[in-house]
Amino acid sequence: MEFRILGPLEVVTGDGAPVDLGTPKQRAVLAMLAAQPGRTVSVQRLVEELWADEPPERATASLQAYVSRLRRALEPGRTSRDRSAVLVSRAPGYFLAVPHEAVDASRFAAAVAAARSAGPSEQTVQHLTTALDLWRGDPLPELGDSPLARAERSRLQELRFSAIEERSAALLALDRPAEVIFASESILAEAPYRERVWGQLMLALYRTGRRADALATYGRARTRLLEELGIEPGPALQDLAEALHKGLSATKRPARPKPRLPDVPEISERGSELVGREAELAAVERILEGPPRGSLLLISGSPGIGKSALLRHLARRAAEEGAAVGVGNGVDGVPPPVFLPWAQILRGLAADDQQGLADAFAPHGNLPAVLDPTLAERLPLPAPERLADAELARSRLYRGLVDGLRRLAERRRVVVVVDDAHWLDGPSTVLLTMIADPAGPVLVAVGYREAELAAEAPFAKALGELVAQAHAVHLPLEGLRSTEVAELARRAAGAAVPDETVEVLVDRTGGNPFFLVELLQVLAAEHALDPAAARDRVPVRVQEVVRRRLARLPDQANAVLAVASVLGRDFDVTVLRELTGIDELDLYDTLDTALVSGILTEGDPGRLRFSHDLVRETAYLDQGPLRRARLHAKAAKALENRAGPTEQAAHLRLALPVVSPLEVARALAAAAGEAYDRTAHDAARALLDEALDLLGRAPVTEERDVLELDLRVRLAYLHQTIDGYLEPPVAEQFARMAPVLLRTRPTIAILPALWGYASFHTASGNHDRAVEVARSAGGAEPWARIVADVHEAHAAWTDLDLAGSRRLFERAVEALPAQDLPLFPIVNWDPVAGIQGPLALICAMLGDEEAARAHLAAIRPRPEAFQRMYLSHYAAIVAVERADPATAASVSRLSLSLAERGGNPEYRAFSQIHLGWAEAAAGVATGVARIEEGLAALGDNAWRRPRLFMLHADALLATGAVGQAAEVATRTLERGLTGEGRYVLADLHRIRGDRREAARLAREIGYVAALRRATPPSSA
Repeated sequence: MEFRILGPLEVVTGDGAPVDLGTPKQRAVLAMLAAQPGRTVSVQRLVEELWADEPPERATASLQAYVSRLRRALEPGRTSRDRSAVLVSRAPGYFLAVPHEAVDASRFAAAVAAARSAGPSEQTVQHLTTALDLWRGDPLPELGDSPLARAERSRLQELRFSAIEERSAALLALDRPAEVIFASESILAEAPYRERVWGQLMLALYRTGRRADALATYGRARTRLLEELGIEPGPALQDLAEALHKGLSATKRPARPKPRLPDVPEISERGSELVGREAELAAVERILEGPPRGSLLLISGSPGIGKSALLRHLARRAAEEGAAVGVGNGVDGVPPPVFLPWAQILRGLAADDQQGLADAFAPHGNLPAVLDPTLAERLPLPAPERLADAELARSRLYRGLVDGLRRLAERRRVVVVVDDAHWLDGPSTVLLTMIADPAGPVLVAVGYREAELAAEAPFAKALGELVAQAHAVHLPLEGLRSTEVAELARRAAGAAVPDETVEVLVDRTGGNPFFLVELLQVLAAEHALDPAAARDRVPVRVQEVVRRRLARLPDQANAVLAVASVLGRDFDVTVLRELTGIDELDLYDTLDTALVSGILTEGDPGRLRFSHDLVRETAYLDQGPLRRARLHAKAAKALENRAGPTEQAAHLRLALPVVSPLEVARALAAAAGEAYDRTAHDAARALLDEALDLLGRAPVTEERDVLELDLRVRLAYLHQTIDGYLEPPVAEQFARMAPVLLRTRPTIAILPALWGYASFHTASGNHDRAVEVARSAGGAEPWARIVADVHEAHAAWTDLDLAGSRRLFERAVEALPAQDLPLFPIVNWDPVAGIQGPLALICAMLGDEEAARAHLAAIRPRPEAFQRMYLSHYAAIVAVERADPATAASVSRLSLSLAERGGNPEYRAFSQIHLGWAEAAAGVATGVARIEEGLAALGDNAWRRPRLFMLHADALLATGAVGQAAEVATRTLERGLTGEGRYVLADLHRIRGDRREAARLAREIGYVAALRRATPPSSA
């Protein structure tokens, strides 16, 4: 039995007979197992891949049913008592028990590995050619865009490109350059940045006597790299071009001078000098003295144990050695701010080497500014392109950030320091694991509190993987030894401390440097370094030590520090002044007292920092809960024009019950929008869920209902982005929205919710419900009439009333107010496009081509990729109705490009079908194959749109396949057509050759465009 995954999944028996694998879900299960033959795939992994984050209640039972049916298909002779020998159960899941050579992908990988080790020969060429012939299309299409599919496709595609390169290298070594040219051009069409392929193509052209073409090819490569990535070709390609120019007689180019490193930045912080830690310091030196390649340093321990001090030492030493150093800190918060540590790291790298950072990110645009908006003006880079597809945008953000830092590391050593990693958010953790890749060139140092690492924390889930890496160095810090405590005490007190006092300090503090320093400063100030005083004053908890220090400050200093503690460990003095109301000079005098005492340290200009977060926590917790809440409310107000939505939401969340739950919920919704823009969709969903939970504390009022509708429609649009337009999580939000929507007084604030609800039910085929709810808003306001008219127009369209549908859509257009309607949240979609697009199509169906063009032109252009794709999609449909293949091809190519770039498989399939029809209408036979590819991508969902099958039949007819066209038309008619699907009846009869019936059907419903197609040219 052979399993083929290098294209659509196929299984064939030993005698070549195909095996019927059943439903798409069953095929997806087998594809996952075939991608990893002999390896157990857990039930949990299979469920996650099949249903993403929203498995049905009986997901495991459904999976077992799929496996059972697959076993019957793969082993038809097996009785129910026999164990399966092919699809085997083994805890915690299933595995495919077949030899590796039974799977085409495994045979392909083995052939490539064998060719690499064998070197260039005729046999190598033959083996690689045979291996490449195994490819029948994109691998694993059954798995869609799941994580497993993306990873496996990427691996196999890279292996395929490598195989083509190895085959070309062997052909060149065998003096068969002519065979290399076509293969190289083909691979460059898919992967235009592979410089080895450009070099092979240049060499092949040169050896076939086409020296000028070879040099022109280098020009093409250089132009492509410069215009699209902003980089010159690598040294190897440049050297080859020079050699070809000189007839292959030139020697190698002289070595390029190394770039001059910028001045070493100064990194200093109070208390950075370490006591003890000889082994740890030696480990740091070994890492820094090693070759300039990636290393991973993990420093763990309890609060105050010395992690931050060791990380500061590493950062200072790396900077002294000429490295670029970026430092970021995790922040305590629920949920923690997204990407904040990486924003700090990038800001530090920009301060050190602004131009170097800009050059490193040139191929990707100003991705650093996505994380830290302050870099938008500091880095001379264009803004990165916004993508409609959320997962693709997030993936591109991650890959771009990793590539940019690696490119920076090619110029000079890069050291990334992440402290307090136990508080990292999910996206920051993912980026950390990618940067810390063993093959990467960046030195990564991480500090974290292992004892405080919650099981559900993102970093907890990544820690095992990081510690297990071969290049990782783990330094778990323990308390200082007695001799080290004595030395630390001597430095803190300025004199030797009695041995008995040292013993007490060790016993009471466990050698924790922070506990020791804090306590010793209090004891030294009181001139009480005797054992009794040490024993008496050593706190059980560090807060007690801090309280002793705070008590020595003036009352006003403590009052100011209490307010500052609400703002966080780092705080803006201007905001603090606004909260305290103290005169500027008096405030700075007060803060100076805290600086001198070591409670505060200086940060960035205009900012101060608590010397340790435990100091801030003590000052914070010593206030009553209502006072803290009131200060958080004031802080949020002061930060309205100074901070982003996430920071304001963090304060308002802690301001309850001083502020209302509705105010907090609105702030959380704004923070969710910011998270969505950063492609942190899990964080956005958590914020919206939290906001909805808060509404349960508020009484039912109109204001509350309007806010609930806003939150639920945001969640619905978010789930449509992540899961799909009609998926269960979307349906759940609209179902919960229904009673609230019907009892809420209609105002324009509920427009997105009302329109979204009605459109969802229209798309689901429930037109009566869509119209009922659309009418519920009444007609007092223009926008309300618009919603009602649009969805009544859709209902009339479904009832084959084209003229009535047009009147309703036109009435909606006439009712459009002078000011713009609000864009829908999250997706930023313009509802005007939802009126003009369908109206343009109806006008085209009625034969009014001029009106159709006018309505398409009335859709205002917007920069968002989704809006442009939506417009070009409707333009393609209208062009098909007008029998205009040239225009249909042009706009379909645009929508196809936008769909592929945005990762939207449904619109990609629509665009393929429209483009295929246009090609077939223009006499290009391959257009039919393009349509069939699009239909296959849609699967069973294609039957919801019979028009697509009509276009398939029409394309067959246009290319002379009359019999096949009639078969497709007949098969479509036999499915039974309802609703809007009945519009294709006339064209299906025309394609079958019954023009009289086609004309009758088109005339009966006023479908002028179909009537024209049914009328023979001779009788026109």
